[in-house]
Amino acid sequence: MKSNRLFSVRNIFHLSILILCIYFCLRYATECTQGVKNGILFCIEVPVPSLFLFMALSSYAVKSGIILKAAEPFEKLSVFLFRLPYGSFAAIILSVIGGYPVGAKAAAMLYDSGRLSESEAQKTAYIAVCAGPGFLMNYVGRALLGSQRAGAVLLAAQITGMLCAGFLVGRRIKTKPIKHHRQGRVTEYGNLLIQAVSDASHAIFRLCGMIVICSALIEVIAAVSPNDVFTDIASAAVEITTGCDRMCGSYPPALIAFFIGFGGISVHLQIYAGMGGLDLNKGLFFLCRIIQGIITAVAAYILFMIFPIEQSVFNSTDAPLTVAKSATLAGSAALVLSSLCFAGSIHKSVNDRLSGGASPSPTK
Repeated sequence: MKSNRLFSVRNIFHLSILILCIYFCLRYATECTQGVKNGILFCIEVPVPSLFLFMALSSYAVKSGIILKAAEPFEKLSVFLFRLPYGSFAAIILSVIGGYPVGAKAAAMLYDSGRLSESEAQKTAYIAVCAGPGFLMNYVGRALLGSQRAGAVLLAAQITGMLCAGFLVGRRIKTKPIKHHRQGRVTEYGNLLIQAVSDASHAIFRLCGMIVICSALIEVIAAVSPNDVFTDIASAAVEITTGCDRMCGSYPPALIAFFIGFGGISVHLQIYAGMGGLDLNKGLFFLCRIIQGIITAVAAYILFMIFPIEQSVFNSTDAPLTVAKSATLAGSAALVLSSLCFAGSIHKSVNDRLSGGASPSPTK
């Protein structure tokens, strides 16, 4: 068969990527080594202490069924906003509380437990992507910007972007609900904590692996980059935490908010890894993140106009923050234009997958 031939298009693509990666590992061995070190140290300092407990608690909440009971009164709201059952609403809430990969992981667990159909779990994973309050208010706000209020504004913009993007996705993607909730494997109460910690350990290990790989890639990008601006933008697109570290203090808040809404390739890979046996339409997921990033950027621009922050949060001067409308709007317009060009390039393939009102078929 064609898929088994060495020189099929798919195999040639993978072989080219492999050769290119080997070349960069040999050509930029020092940078790759430093990137791996930075990634490991960063995992110890930020994601593990900030996300591990949330992952364990989200697993406990899903397996014990308590989160479903808490979300059940919001079923009408979930159907109105996202056209999804209350189980999906529970996963979305966990994403807002726990951060980027928690919502998709919760959707996968709800599918495994028989509470969501395959298409409902996939649709939930397209929506439930949100930076948590710990990351935005403590790390980005307090540590990087020196203002927890700025982090709170970015959190409000991010939640707005997620809800608005979820509203659009909810009306575009159709799902097939399960007629009867199948009974998943029941975990005894005495083993719930052990199972939750085990699930969180596996998830955090995969997450850290993705971060280490992306950290090495960022070091290589910095080595070949023509200038610092390209490095900063590429870093934010690849790994959001490193990108925020490089961009905070030098770039408009709306641009930072866009990449927070987008999430970064590292977050995307973490979500793919956390979906278990469920496959996502990668092109559709990427398009959802672009849409969410644009809405988050617009919301951040408006919110920072309403709740101004000291200019010193974003640069070295001490004047009150008055967003330069010409510069900021020009940058935002360029960002929106480039995003629309990308969306248009894959619009046809997405429509083909969604034509006929069917749920998106997963791609590998």
